[in-house]
Amino acid sequence: MTNLNRFELLLHESGGKPFVFDHDDMRTLHFDHQYIQSAMSISAPDKLLLSYTRAMMGFLLFQAAPKHILMVGLGGGSLVKYCYRNFPAARITVLELHAEVIALRDQFMIPADDQRLQVIHADAAAYMQAQQENSADIVMLDGFSADGPASELSTSDFYKACLHCLAPQGVLVSNLWDRPTPAVPAIAQALLGTDWRIWWCRTEDSHNYIAFFVKGNDAGVFRPVVLNRAQKLDQRFDLRLSELVPSFQLVKHFSEEA
Repeated sequence: MTNLNRFELLLHESGGKPFVFDHDDMRTLHFDHQYIQSAMSISAPDKLLLSYTRAMMGFLLFQAAPKHILMVGLGGGSLVKYCYRNFPAARITVLELHAEVIALRDQFMIPADDQRLQVIHADAAAYMQAQQENSADIVMLDGFSADGPASELSTSDFYKACLHCLAPQGVLVSNLWDRPTPAVPAIAQALLGTDWRIWWCRTEDSHNYIAFFVKGNDAGVFRPVVLNRAQKLDQRFDLRLSELVPSFQLVKHFSEEA
């Protein structure tokens, strides 16, 4: 049976639920036939294979020692596993709407819940509204449906709630996928009257837009300072942040299309 035939069979048997597909050393998560939701090397399960996941780790350029990382969207757990292995002092909370995705965590070798890691079956929009101020150092938004970014996670109220829960030196990282325009009005409304800045970049192969919400950061000195940080971080982590920094751009006007 060919790989295509095996995939079509798994797709049919899934009955519309998330499913796992293995090809050589690659294990991928799918919601349908269109997109790969997550990818893992079976022989190196903690490695970040997709460039957009490495780009999201760019929060380290702004906050290198997080104590609490809050993630929205479990998927195949690439970011969860990487943070769990590389930041032993950090507590990690993951919100996932779909129980069917959580049920696949063992196949993606996601560690079991413990004192440092908690995967919660929850509606992130409702959960974030209930969070207290200063409750997270990093918020990572990577919640998707089969068709793209979940609409309930693209509202002004949701972004406000995410920013509200961040500590003073906290960072919000959002995967805006390849169509950031629909989220622009909500983001603009959420940031009215605040001192948040947004730096965004595009990954080299997946074309995802990744946005980093940070406070301060003088645009005039940003690039050389952050490039120096990236070079030091690249000595510790396999993230290739030095390659990413030149693509960073400051969002000055929300009427601009990213």
